[in-house]
Amino acid sequence: MSSSRPQPQHRQQLSSSSPPKVNIKLSRVNSDFYAAPVFADPPKKKQTSLLPSPTTLEFKPLPDQPAGTATDKRNGSSNPPSPIVTNIKPTVAVTVPTPQHSHPSRQSLNVPRNEEDISKDGHSGSTDSGPKPFRVNPADVNRPPSRGTNLSESEKRGLANLKRLSSEGRPASRSRDSSPIPTSRQSEESTRLLINRIDELNTLTTNLQVNLDGALQANQEKDAEKERLLKSLNALEHQNKELQATLTKRERDYEVIAKNYLDHVRMIRATDDDHSTIIERLTQLKAAIEHLIRKVQGQRSANLNRTAVIEHFKDSGLLYSFPVDEENLEAFHLNLYTESVVMDTLVSNFFDKPLCSIFEYNKGFKDIYDWMYQRNDKLAIRWRQQLCVMLTQDPETKARQEVQVSTTADALTRLISEFYNGSNEAAKIHDLCSKAFDLAIAMTALDSVISPAHVPLNTPFDEESMAPALKNNPEGKVALIIFPAFKDTAKAFNMRPKVWCH
Repeated sequence: MSSSRPQPQHRQQLSSSSPPKVNIKLSRVNSDFYAAPVFADPPKKKQTSLLPSPTTLEFKPLPDQPAGTATDKRNGSSNPPSPIVTNIKPTVAVTVPTPQHSHPSRQSLNVPRNEEDISKDGHSGSTDSGPKPFRVNPADVNRPPSRGTNLSESEKRGLANLKRLSSEGRPASRSRDSSPIPTSRQSEESTRLLINRIDELNTLTTNLQVNLDGALQANQEKDAEKERLLKSLNALEHQNKELQATLTKRERDYEVIAKNYLDHVRMIRATDDDHSTIIERLTQLKAAIEHLIRKVQGQRSANLNRTAVIEHFKDSGLLYSFPVDEENLEAFHLNLYTESVVMDTLVSNFFDKPLCSIFEYNKGFKDIYDWMYQRNDKLAIRWRQQLCVMLTQDPETKARQEVQVSTTADALTRLISEFYNGSNEAAKIHDLCSKAFDLAIAMTALDSVISPAHVPLNTPFDEESMAPALKNNPEGKVALIIFPAFKDTAKAFNMRPKVWCH
């Protein structure tokens, strides 16, 4: 598209001041894109001004066919508008506002004037030999019609953003010399940069909107998942409460069952002892006898009545088979013999009874039990255990037990007093007999009765099955049984005897 331009006419320079410049100050971030162009001074030839109002510059692309020509009110000449060729969208209008000044002369353009213009204004140049500027009224400039009403919604937003950016970059006060009028090519380049920046911002806004939509969708999915998890949690809590109630009910049932079971067991067991507790109690009984004899004999057996002990040794018949002669007997021999006498007394009065020492029908019980055991061992064992429970729960048992214990304790106290001069251990001997009585009932009430087992004399010493006494000869034979062995009928319980070998 082409148009004819009038030949420029030379005008006489009226003033040395340069034409006003348009300064556009934008934000620091977008300064590279919106920097105001600076142009050189225009040529000093006469040129028809086609600029719009000095306060507002509007750049628009020309249509394919010119809509008309602009008419200069001063001389009535018609000049077609200068074509502006751009590669931007044809519907976008760029408006670059210029700084507003309070002084009227800062709103006019300093354009060279010829003599005809001077004569029209009625001013004479006789007062100044040089050229003088004239003032242009903005209202006299023919402005093209505004196309803001024909813009789309997005174009209006872009135009508003451009105006805002231009107003942010507008300086507070600038002189006319620092605001050159931009040329068409530079305006096109500046407009192109602005449009490109707008496109980038629109693209960025679109991406942010897409990201926001994705984030909102993800948030909705998380909320749905959270709601589902909360429902599952509530269901699990309800199920947990039901399980807790069931567990509590079963625990109560188990407590009742355990109580009933323990009651049933206690009905057929006199005590709560087992093999481990029986071994522990027998070991304590043997240690108590040793401690008693060590205490009554005194230092270096000073309290020992040698004659009384040897006389009792002869009466028992063991001295005749003893490997040591009477003249060669030492104090430790007699002390070991005294320990054996105490244990034999406990065995004969408590441990060697079919049922219990206080039971009046021990002989009859033994016959009936053997008969039942041959025909039904389980019923025989249960019957024996029930009898033991009845004896322990019988109110007369305590009285009979006290009589039996006291009788045995008195006999042992008199014997110990004869063997050792000045001994007074009646309380310890009574406690020893009471422990033996309780232990005898506990061993009888077990499923398999535990009873003392005698070791034959002159048996070779066996370290695995026998416990040695003081000054024992490990290669000799058994000459004295100090503490007997204890075994059960099922051969599941075995406590080694304490022997002295020569």
